[in-house]
Amino acid sequence: MKLRWTYQSGEDTQQTSIESAAVISGKTVYVADDRGVLHAIDLATGKAKWKYSTDNGFEATPLVMDGRVYLGDLAGLLHCVSAANGQKIWTFDTESGIHSSANAVLTDAGPRILFGNDAGQILCMDTQGKKVWAAEAGDRINACPAMATKSGQPIALFSGCDAHLRAIRVSDGKEIFNTDLGALAGGSPALHDGHIFVGTDRGHVLCFSMDGKPVWDFDKIVEEAMVYASPAVSDGIVTVGARDRKIYGLDEKTGHQIWTVATHGEIDSSALISGGRVYLGSKDKTLYVLDLKTGKQIWNFTAGRAITASPCIANGALVIGDTHGAVYCLESK
Repeated sequence: MKLRWTYQSGEDTQQTSIESAAVISGKTVYVADDRGVLHAIDLATGKAKWKYSTDNGFEATPLVMDGRVYLGDLAGLLHCVSAANGQKIWTFDTESGIHSSANAVLTDAGPRILFGNDAGQILCMDTQGKKVWAAEAGDRINACPAMATKSGQPIALFSGCDAHLRAIRVSDGKEIFNTDLGALAGGSPALHDGHIFVGTDRGHVLCFSMDGKPVWDFDKIVEEAMVYASPAVSDGIVTVGARDRKIYGLDEKTGHQIWTVATHGEIDSSALISGGRVYLGSKDKTLYVLDLKTGKQIWNFTAGRAITASPCIANGALVIGDTHGAVYCLESK
């Protein structure tokens, strides 16, 4: 791959950090920084289209849907912004910081936006900024909910710092099941082929059925280092990085380790799988590109600073940010 462009989110006198994934929608990249600026960048040129500024930082990934961008900030405001020009449409105050990226699902009553906050609230909003319902977890929620269906009804799956995995019915906020994870979960659950995959503190990657029943538990992470990142699953392999500085490829059905790759830094970046390859960043400033089946390193890219954000791939480009506020766009040679 080659570098198409680099975009600097901060000014020389104001350092920023990109903690979350960018989103590519059409010809635009949307990415938020920890100083509270949402950037819309031209995918082809790397030039700024517009900026939306707030008084509070962002650590969540934007949700882009139907010409709008939805994004929570560290003071607890959910922002709804025009994707075309960056003008504010509405905000909703949850009264506690938001690290959870929003996800959305279409219901019989219209689109619903779901996310959590640092007070352990699980919130469901409509697209007009009205709260539909709120449910309670026992502690802060970093997770972006994974969406599924059960008995023909959409459900949202949340992992959290209260060490529980919850399935919530989207129509009314009713809890369908609540499963003990054994340790807190800083990342989001992944769904594939009727199973749920979650990484936790104390070095575990867990697999559950869609009823919340345990299927397998991988516990071979060095010194029980935290799995802060979210897993990715494809072609029978679960891929996730951990704070023991390693990337793991696990058998989807059994949880047995297929391969592992050592890096030189802790890994908080969630893996992305595309075209039989695994992409994820490390705090050693490197974006790793691995063969999904073997873990063999195909290529890497060195950023200016540590990478804790996750990569985004769409429309022939890969976009990822670093902790010095740089946003990189890569493309095939």
